[in-house]
Amino acid sequence: MNDALDWFRENAANSPWAYAVLLLASLIEYVFPPFPGDAIALLGVFLAVTAGMSGPLTYLALNIGAMIGGLSAYAFGRYFAEPEKRPSFLRTKSATAMIEEVQGKIAKHGAIILMANRFIPAMRSFFFIGAGMAKVPAWKVALYGGVSACLWNAILFGLGALAGDNLEQLQTWVERYSLVAVCLFVIVLAVYIVRRLRRKVAE
Repeated sequence: MNDALDWFRENAANSPWAYAVLLLASLIEYVFPPFPGDAIALLGVFLAVTAGMSGPLTYLALNIGAMIGGLSAYAFGRYFAEPEKRPSFLRTKSATAMIEEVQGKIAKHGAIILMANRFIPAMRSFFFIGAGMAKVPAWKVALYGGVSACLWNAILFGLGALAGDNLEQLQTWVERYSLVAVCLFVIVLAVYIVRRLRRKVAE
């Protein structure tokens, strides 16, 4: 993190590569979820506020990266939308039933799910994969995913303005939010699974 910050501080104000790095980091997060895309985004926002990086270009790079990454994950899911293209462990009766249920939920509530994707850390790419498997039209994925990214990055810029030159404060705010968001997502998922199991037992 310190090395990345040092590089940005030395090059951000006068190098187009800084924006390319931000775009790539935002993209990779959707292809490889463990990648700390938000950490790089925070650096970009922090330096746009304090070190002379262009705010509009930083915002644009983060949003374009998120959209390309999200659509890449969507394309992956779209490829496996047909059962015969899935690996054998996803063609079992139970797996097929689960996938069909998820497809139905996303087909029905896709707009809300994709609008929320950017606000749920670590799960973003899976929403787009699910949208692909549910055959949600690509233009809807781009629209709702794009709006979600724009809102999230606007919030990051707002927090960056509040934090000023205090990067640690900015990181703390985002980390606390991420923890709460993940906990709420896990709780909602657990409630859904329990209700689903109870329904099956009742049947």
